[in-house]
Amino acid sequence: MTSSGLSRQLGLRSLTLAVVTSTIGSGWLFAPFYAARSAGPAALGAWLLGGVLAFSLALVFAELGSLVSSSGALAQIPLLSHGRTAGFIGGWSAWIAYLALPTIEVLAVLQYLASSFPWLTVAATTSQGGAGQVLSGPGLALATALLVVLAWINLAGVGWLARWIDGLTAWKLAIPLLISITLMLASGHWGNLRAIPQAPAQTLQGMVTAISSGGILFSLLGFRTAMDLAGEARRPQRTVPLAMALGLGMSLAVYVILQLAFLVSVPPDQLTGGWARLQLSAHGGPLVALAMGLGLGWVARPLLLDAVISPSATAMAYMGASARVGWMMGRCGLLPGSLGRLNRQAVPSVALLVSLAMGVLMLLSGPSWQTVVSFLTATLVIALAMGPVSLIALRKQLPQAHRAYRLPGARLWCPAAFVLATWAISWCGSSALRGASLIVLVPAGLFALADRQQLRQGLWWFLYLGGIVAITSIELGLTTQLSVLAAWALVVFPIATGSRLAQAHPGAQVEPTQLQPDQLQPIVEMR
Repeated sequence: MTSSGLSRQLGLRSLTLAVVTSTIGSGWLFAPFYAARSAGPAALGAWLLGGVLAFSLALVFAELGSLVSSSGALAQIPLLSHGRTAGFIGGWSAWIAYLALPTIEVLAVLQYLASSFPWLTVAATTSQGGAGQVLSGPGLALATALLVVLAWINLAGVGWLARWIDGLTAWKLAIPLLISITLMLASGHWGNLRAIPQAPAQTLQGMVTAISSGGILFSLLGFRTAMDLAGEARRPQRTVPLAMALGLGMSLAVYVILQLAFLVSVPPDQLTGGWARLQLSAHGGPLVALAMGLGLGWVARPLLLDAVISPSATAMAYMGASARVGWMMGRCGLLPGSLGRLNRQAVPSVALLVSLAMGVLMLLSGPSWQTVVSFLTATLVIALAMGPVSLIALRKQLPQAHRAYRLPGARLWCPAAFVLATWAISWCGSSALRGASLIVLVPAGLFALADRQQLRQGLWWFLYLGGIVAITSIELGLTTQLSVLAAWALVVFPIATGSRLAQAHPGAQVEPTQLQPDQLQPIVEMR
């Protein structure tokens, strides 16, 4: 049991599998198709580029995770280095994204089930005047029931959660690999990998689209789950960095193999109009359409089964993660203190029930996987962009604190990671960026007006996001825009690190065993 009251039961294996199960969710069912439509064969390069971006942030958070090994650390790290306003912005953006993720995964389940049980959805007119599908009354009831079941598993305690994650993740690794190998052996249209001649700028634009709205980065950001569960991990200073690296590496390998299998499985006659016009809308989604087209009916059955299991497991992991971020914000006084309560199983029950209620409310708005992936990616990367800034700040604030992992070359790596995060935020598109900025900065402004503590240390967030919105609103070529955004990130980075607190914030929740005796007083909870 930690000083926070959480139970440390998770080992390296369970924590690594938690990262994998958070990373391989509905993304493997959709991202290869959307990435191929955006970039064609260059989608393979887009996955590698997305992997580089994710790894650059993961290495930053590996050091932060070894220093701040408490559940809900994404809410705690900015509070520790920059105070309450910055802490609210970082925690709020992570919490909002996490709240939406279980709902999106459950909707993915219902979307696939509706191909066999059409009564789960009904036709509706979209806001653009087109036709679409929304959950019917029975579909909404089933989706709500699934969220309730996932919340019940989380409420049973982290030991139960670990057992469910261990079992389901083995399935989630095996099925995509089995289906990828089968599709490649059954089709093998290797000529599909010949890129259609086009300007390098068009290829780069296609890769950027695949990374953002194609779902690549959305799929690869699951490494942060290790930090969200760090307070329940054994030897967290060692296991958290290792779990992030191992889990992300395993997941990226699976996605690259799956993308390759998808590219070579598409019948060439469906590519006469180019990859951008590829349509695979048969029973059960694009991968099932490929399998059925190749006469592999037996492949469709495990695919449809995994379309229920994979998103459900990911939704379960993120429901627990969202509760722990809300719990940490409650303990730190950034949200109502009632969210910081634990039940008899040492689970943040109030925060979990709030996550469940918000998930059910989001079901009523009828979002879909494709339409919200850009918004969620932007919101998640906004939360993660704080990492490089906090790492440099905490190196100065806590120079003697024990770090099981110390990022080499951090003075160069962190500004570079901040530039990559800035690019990733901008790649999500103007509408998604504006929406994410509004949903983050408006509540942050209200919080700052009500609280006013450490307001100056958080003002750089408003400058940073406002600058990105302004730059992306100007008509610029992609390479010019990337150059301007990189320059803007390098201007803001020293301002952000220079805005740090003189000492680490006393309201953050850090395990005393991680610090030297002379550092305990500034860090331990003083409320």
